[in-house]
Amino acid sequence: MINADIESWALARAHHIVLNEGLNLAKAAQDLDRKRSRSMVYELRKVITAAIVEAHAASFEAEGGQR
Repeated sequence: MINADIESWALARAHHIVLNEGLNLAKAAQDLDRKRSRSMVYELRKVITAAIVEAHAASFEAEGGQR
């Protein structure tokens, strides 16, 4: 079962990512700007990776650092 705090955090983080990087990528694609699209894909990957690392670190701390 998913902890309500984690679920709320994940939803808020996903919302932020979609509103910022996702929207920027959509605009670049709409403009057929390949260079900006590639840049936005890189940025989207970067923020998703950071969110995963942050979630992993938080779950590691919540478990008392035991793996």
